[in-house]
Amino acid sequence: MDFKEVESFLTNIKSVLSCKIIADKNNVINEIHVLSDNSRHTKQIARDIRSALLSNFNITVDYKIISVAQIIKNLSVNTDFRLVYDGYSNETTSDYIKINVNLSWNDKEYSGESSGIKSEKNILKVTAMATLDAIKNSIGLECFISEDIQIHKIAGQEVILSAITHIDRGEENVLVGSSIVINNRIDSTVKSILNAINRKICLCYKD
Repeated sequence: MDFKEVESFLTNIKSVLSCKIIADKNNVINEIHVLSDNSRHTKQIARDIRSALLSNFNITVDYKIISVAQIIKNLSVNTDFRLVYDGYSNETTSDYIKINVNLSWNDKEYSGESSGIKSEKNILKVTAMATLDAIKNSIGLECFISEDIQIHKIAGQEVILSAITHIDRGEENVLVGSSIVINNRIDSTVKSILNAINRKICLCYKD
């Protein structure tokens, strides 16, 4: 079993910043290592992890194998750091498009750009690259890679799904985000990427 999906899901639990699962060759989980902020007690976090594993993956674990390490808010990292989407601009010719994405946080503005061939699918790839360029400029670190951007329909609505790989000290973790298409696909592509990375990005940003 690939536990990357499970690890990514567990980071959605309140206070959890990152998670690493260690299993044996039979896919039996032996250890769960969690990094969290200090806004909740470690026992609450461990209890939520056990409940999430059981309800979403039908996996039962003993609380003794869950190790929770906590950091002090605003000391090691800024856990409130969340990038906000402020729109985009583009320049087009008959064959090419250049997209500039604007992000902000706490009155600070960051922008990124990318260009490429103007096809329906490649425009989303160019948007993703411009978004990741803006993210890189905001944290001063290049640690996210766009793996895939897909368009799906659910409940009669068009949805953009983004798969982003986070590189952390040589380890790769795939993050998935989504956004319903309301204005246009470019807007929703940016929002889906932010949906994927915003819980991880606070680990990269320091005041």
